[in-house]
Amino acid sequence: MAVTLFNRYIWLADTIYRTGDHGITLEEINRRWLRSQYNYAGEDYPERSFHRHKNAIKEIFDIDIECDKRTKCYSIANAEDIKQ
Repeated sequence: MAVTLFNRYIWLADTIYRTGDHGITLEEINRRWLRSQYNYAGEDYPERSFHRHKNAIKEIFDIDIECDKRTKCYSIANAEDIKQ
């Protein structure tokens, strides 16, 4: 169970990171999740789980996922630090 959850954290951080500066909406995250190899049950990515995972990613990896309130897109706030 812990490995599965850890893989989900990595998948989420990587998915958001790959979108670059323009970010990604929760709807697009869900669409990608439905096609993900880590989605064993074929279920949606609930918004509540997304926020819990976003907070865990901050704690574990020190990766800040932020939301642009205007576009409702999520992106990595400290992406430059990750590149280095």
